[in-house]
Amino acid sequence: MKGCMPKLTLVLLLTVACSRSLFGQSLPERFDWEGSAFAGVSFVGTRNFSTSVSGSAQETSRTVGVHYAPGYQIGLRLKENLGGEYWGADLEYSFANQPLRLTNLTPSIQNLPLGQSIHQFSYSVSYTAFSPADRLRPYFKVGAGTSLFYIHGDSKDEALRLGVALEDSWKFAVNWGGGLTYRFDDQSAFTFDFKDQLTGLPSYGLPSVTRVVNGLYEPGVSRSGLLHNVQFKIGGSFQWDWW
Repeated sequence: MKGCMPKLTLVLLLTVACSRSLFGQSLPERFDWEGSAFAGVSFVGTRNFSTSVSGSAQETSRTVGVHYAPGYQIGLRLKENLGGEYWGADLEYSFANQPLRLTNLTPSIQNLPLGQSIHQFSYSVSYTAFSPADRLRPYFKVGAGTSLFYIHGDSKDEALRLGVALEDSWKFAVNWGGGLTYRFDDQSAFTFDFKDQLTGLPSYGLPSVTRVVNGLYEPGVSRSGLLHNVQFKIGGSFQWDWW
């Protein structure tokens, strides 16, 4: 299902874009700056990792699960329309409530639910099709930035009580996506966005190997591959010139 989302989004963009003549062409002015606020949903999914166990005669590996629940997302974006009519660059910040659950860390910790927020910062370059005179314009964008995986304080305390010391994790990120803008007057617009934010898996302060010391488990989780944070957002924007 998740693998179909980008394809469905691209089909939607192409279908609506082809019908742009239905929306008229009565907005001749292009402004230099655009500010947006948005809200939506964020999906990451579940990853399972075969993690080596050292110091144990009974087992050599454990399958540790990292489960991200879907969550709401809100954010702000500041865009500069660059020279010409089609290119732009933007700075974006978003906050997502993304509960986390770790499974099979040790024989005694089979399920560890955690409160988590994901803060994302990105700089992106976009290309917007059609003329600024068109009310409906599809766009595509790519960029880079960083993501902060922040574990809530009460969850850290509960995990520490169980012998699991957790830390917040920063990860470098790249992103790609697209969307539609529909201008309903000279300076205001409605927006729909799709975005895939890619990072490595955060460590949360855990080692990559589980260790058994004096019969006690020190949990770890092996990490490999990329984490896809898929986002769907709607919002509004306002355009202006500084002078």
